[in-house]
Amino acid sequence: MGHLSIEALEAHTRTSERDPVELTLVLAELGYRKTKRAQELKDLVARLHRAAASKEHGAQ
Repeated sequence: MGHLSIEALEAHTRTSERDPVELTLVLAELGYRKTKRAQELKDLVARLHRAAASKEHGAQ
């Protein structure tokens, strides 16, 4: 994904909230960031990722 701003990552999360692959990319981009806002987004994305992955496995 390259280096994206938190705002861009938040927007990408909104448009990809049901896509576990895209959420994995967002988590990777957030992995090294230490700000409170980044940590909050990382927590949210992790929850969305778990939900999207469980729905994907349930649909198979």
